[in-house]
Amino acid sequence: MWFMDFVISMVGVLLSVAFFTFMERKVMGLMHYRLGPNKVLIWGLSQPIADALKLLTKELQKFTASKMMMYSLGPLISLLLALLFWGFYEYSVSYNSSALSIMVILSIMGLSAYGFLFTSWGPNSKYALLGGHRTVSQIISYEVCLMFLVLTLFYITKCYKVENIALSQKGVWLMMFSTPLFMAWLMLSMAESSRTPFDLAESESELVSGSNVEYGGGFFVLAFMSEYGMIIFISFITLILFLGANSTLLKTFLVWIVYVCVRCSFQRVRYDKLMMMSWKKPLPYSLSMVFLSSCYLY
Repeated sequence: MWFMDFVISMVGVLLSVAFFTFMERKVMGLMHYRLGPNKVLIWGLSQPIADALKLLTKELQKFTASKMMMYSLGPLISLLLALLFWGFYEYSVSYNSSALSIMVILSIMGLSAYGFLFTSWGPNSKYALLGGHRTVSQIISYEVCLMFLVLTLFYITKCYKVENIALSQKGVWLMMFSTPLFMAWLMLSMAESSRTPFDLAESESELVSGSNVEYGGGFFVLAFMSEYGMIIFISFITLILFLGANSTLLKTFLVWIVYVCVRCSFQRVRYDKLMMMSWKKPLPYSLSMVFLSSCYLY
């Protein structure tokens, strides 16, 4: 029974990636005074499907200097880890399994660095290697701050499971009386998922496309789906932690719209400033929040 639920949820996640990419292009078009995709079928609804078919029918290139095992496994590992988020959440909610489910989810998020490491090392390209190094160092730096923010949530709600944290917000959302914590979570989650303005791994002016520079066809589809699957899951976890558990689809869409608006509005941060900022601002702030919340609890 759990396996069927897992398969259905995975299919739903993969289909939602197509829908969210379409909506992202529509929202970006509105913010940039453009139309966005509007030619294919009705209002351009089948544009993501057409793009996927175009990529999947392209020939897979083989590079003589690349490490084909790593080159092939990198996107696959990234996609499997992105789907593992949803699988573990489905299992923990259905079977009441883990008392520290949010910590397990963050641990899986930390493993995503290995997927980027493989995709950057496998092609044997300087641009890809530099992009992978940037991504891994960025994920490690900002993941520490995320861990401290989650520990603060534990102290405030006195709950250690995702579903219990959501149930504790029946009366009032956690975002309402801890807005600075919510804003810090949004910023850190964008940095953790390498979204604009923190997408230093794909800075076109410096690294062409970063770790994705040598990928095309089906491999690029896998990498693309893993990236957006991760973003959708982070939007879902954000609403669970700060906005309660009701009206899940609508709230997930609204949180995701915030990510898109930030992408359209802010320019890319310089890499050295991004790394220095992680140690000078988010880390001291998250540590101080842990200290204050522990004083409140004890």
